[in-house]
Amino acid sequence: MTIEVYSKKDSKIKITFPTKKNGSAVAKLIQCCPPLDLNSTYHYLIQSHYFNQTCSVAFEGEKVIAFVSGFINPANKNCLFIWQVAIDESYRGKGLGIELIEFLLDQNKDVNTIETSITKNNIASRRMFQKIVKKYEATMYEEILFDKYEDFSNEHESEILVTISQIK
Repeated sequence: MTIEVYSKKDSKIKITFPTKKNGSAVAKLIQCCPPLDLNSTYHYLIQSHYFNQTCSVAFEGEKVIAFVSGFINPANKNCLFIWQVAIDESYRGKGLGIELIEFLLDQNKDVNTIETSITKNNIASRRMFQKIVKKYEATMYEEILFDKYEDFSNEHESEILVTISQIK
C-alpha cells in the first residue's frame, strides 16, 4: 500500500516513502547538498528499498526535491535515527525537512525519540531539529558521537549526537 500526503505549505509537493526506483535521483540530490556526505548510489538504492519505511521523499511532479533517510535504532525500537536530510536548494527554508520527518513520525507510531548526528557547523540542520523540539515541547541533549581526532583521524569534523526525546 502506498501512503502519500501533500505538503501543508505547497499542495504540488507530494511526500511518500521512497522506492528503489528513486535511489539514483536521491544520490544526485545528495550530491547537490553540501555538507552532506555523499554515499554510493547503491547505498541510496538499499535505503529506498530495504529501509523505505523509515525514509521519506518529496516530489514536485516527477522530480525528487527532498529526501530524509533514517532507521529504527536496533538497541531502542522507539528511536528513529535520522541519517540525512537533503532538500533541493530552491525548496530550502520552507519547513519541508520537518514535514518529511513528521511524515515518518506519523507512520512509525511507536517512535518517541529522534536521534541524529550533526557537525557543529551545520547550522541549518541544527535549526531544523531545534524547531522540532519547540513544536513537540520535547527535550534535547547533545554529546559527541564520533570525535574528529579519535574516530575520523582529523579528516572529518566531530559528529555530535543530538537526542530529542519525549516526542508526542
